[in-house]
Amino acid sequence: MRSSRFILNYYKKHWPRYFMGLVLVVVATFFTTQIPLYLGLSIDALNAKNIDLANVQNIALTLGIISVMAFLVRFIWRYLILGFCRKIEFYLRERLFEHLQKLSADFYVKNNTGDIITRAIVDIQAVRMMLGFATIAILDVVVTTSMSLLNMSAVTNPMLTFLAITPVPIMIFVILKVRLMVRSRYTKVQEAISNISSKVQENITGIRVIKAFSQETREAETFSDLSSKKVEAEIQLARAFSLIGPSVQLTFGIVFSVFLVVGGTLVAQGTITLGNYVSFNTYLMLIMGPVGNIGRIVDRWQRGIASMRRVDKILLEAPTIDDSNADLSITELDSGEIKAVNLTFSYESISEDTSESTSEDTAPNLVDTEQEKPCEVIKDVNFTIPSGGSIAMMGPTGCGKSTIAALLTRIWRCDDGMLFVGGKDVNTIPLKVLREACAYVPQECFLFSDTIMENIRFYDKNITDEQVLDAAKAANVHENILEFPLGYGTVVGERGMTLSGGQKQRIALARALVKKPKILILDDCMSALDSETEKKIFENLKSQISGCTAVIVTHRSSAATLADVVLYLSSDEDCKDMESGKCDCLV
Repeated sequence: MRSSRFILNYYKKHWPRYFMGLVLVVVATFFTTQIPLYLGLSIDALNAKNIDLANVQNIALTLGIISVMAFLVRFIWRYLILGFCRKIEFYLRERLFEHLQKLSADFYVKNNTGDIITRAIVDIQAVRMMLGFATIAILDVVVTTSMSLLNMSAVTNPMLTFLAITPVPIMIFVILKVRLMVRSRYTKVQEAISNISSKVQENITGIRVIKAFSQETREAETFSDLSSKKVEAEIQLARAFSLIGPSVQLTFGIVFSVFLVVGGTLVAQGTITLGNYVSFNTYLMLIMGPVGNIGRIVDRWQRGIASMRRVDKILLEAPTIDDSNADLSITELDSGEIKAVNLTFSYESISEDTSESTSEDTAPNLVDTEQEKPCEVIKDVNFTIPSGGSIAMMGPTGCGKSTIAALLTRIWRCDDGMLFVGGKDVNTIPLKVLREACAYVPQECFLFSDTIMENIRFYDKNITDEQVLDAAKAANVHENILEFPLGYGTVVGERGMTLSGGQKQRIALARALVKKPKILILDDCMSALDSETEKKIFENLKSQISGCTAVIVTHRSSAATLADVVLYLSSDEDCKDMESGKCDCLV
């Protein structure tokens, strides 16, 4: 669903607030346009031969009331409309985040994190500013100009009013003509921001590697280049607006100069009063403000349109793995049995297209992909794990062990009829049902920037402290946690950077064990542990995972001996020496 559809849905539910705000914008503008009129009346009253003090006081009181009312009404509409737009920003960002949660793993393989973050923050802010400032400014231009022109015609004459504003439509036409150029250049600015965000995110995540290889200077130079490109993009955008403000001032300056002579002559001739003359000039100044904002309106509007299209590139991205073909009548797995029948899987090779697009209808930040020859990772693998049984998968690097682990939780999708869980084709099991039955500890263990306690019970906040402690003991990390000053209340930092690799792996294992899953998948998640610690953990697991089907990916034969069955996945070279010729191959 496009962002415009989400916005429209929100408008339909909450339109009275926005509509009332628009009405008050018109009311506030009406009060504002009365000030020059009464200002002229006051000057005429003071310029009279016999000054009527009561009349002057009434005019002054009316001016005061109009000013107060304009202030109050303006305050209310700003509260209604700008608050409304803030809620739209909140609503749209929530919908985007929900959609990001649904997208499959391949989306995050193709697109960098920094760019996604930029779209979720900067681009949605631009949409909010378009719906807020830009929309209200357009209404302000129309209403202020219309009411001012009516009053100008009343205090002088229509012909003089027409001549005074003749340059304005021409100027507006020129400003509107630059909008496409503005949109294209703003898209490039957003791309530059995304590139900077990606670089910052990447460097912070990989700061240890950068320091270990003493590459701080080179990375700083790379960042400087990206910043320079952003500056250049901003300058190109600024050039598009460099003449708008001065052009407005020049146009109205000429109008003021001409009317100074013409109006002065009319006053001298007695055609108009001095108050009419002041009112006319004040109305010209009043019009100058909204018309001068046309440049900002075009800026905000084009930024908003470009940002909506960038956000739409994500919102229109469909997950490649969903429940469209699932049997929704399945609400629970009957057992943890796993069976593979001639399991074959190929990743599609992804290449980044770094070419820039200049089309206004495209947002090239998301990496386009080209389909190349499929890379067959696993081929004709067969095995069966009874419910409550265990299997150890071994083999050389790149032979597909982790791929099978990912296929079991439908992180990647295999063809129908190749992989069965609980007696059902894995593709027919709803994602939520399948993943709630599984606990998956990947090779690269990820911890959130939270306490150790909350990281372990991440799956369910209702898990008790005692259950957390039991899981930590089974993962052989309880004693290590107690050594920290705050124990289980220790905040581990982003991605668990304050912990050692072994500590992170064991905490991630505890997080999986506390779930009490039907299927436990351990994807080489003890690589940072010594063999003795690994042995202790597996001994603890025997009692912890009783009745649970275990899939253990490992390179260590000591760990493999703890499983009921060992599945060796051979490489292409090993395959040549096997009699069956059927194995897990890397092509």
